[in-house]
Amino acid sequence: MTNNENNTRALHLVGEARYQLERALDELGSARGWGLWDVLGGGFISTLIKHGHMDDAESHIREAKRLLEIAGELAPDAKYLFQEDNHDFARVADWLFDGLASDLYVQSCIADRRRAVEELLSRVNQLEAALRGGA
Repeated sequence: MTNNENNTRALHLVGEARYQLERALDELGSARGWGLWDVLGGGFISTLIKHGHMDDAESHIREAKRLLEIAGELAPDAKYLFQEDNHDFARVADWLFDGLASDLYVQSCIADRRRAVEELLSRVNQLEAALRGGA
């Protein structure tokens, strides 16, 4: 493949990764909403739905990582370091203790993850613009 073809393919992959990150933000927003409901006493069902949205967000983030890794093989500018984020403790505490403190802690984890995805999305947008300039 020529350098131009590599950039074009990388640009497509970066665009797909951007889409996955946007979906992750949507899921984290839903998790935040259900988490607020959980803080206010939502109980088992709201906890279950909240964690479902968190899991869906992580699936989108993993897919974005995979796409960016492939893009990085085609265009070196596309290499990104991901901050791995595993809130297993938060999940266990939320299920076992299901009280105000654990609910607030999970809300904090959701907010942290959302900020990290927003920062990554910003870098992906910059990368996409750079690849467009070189494609």
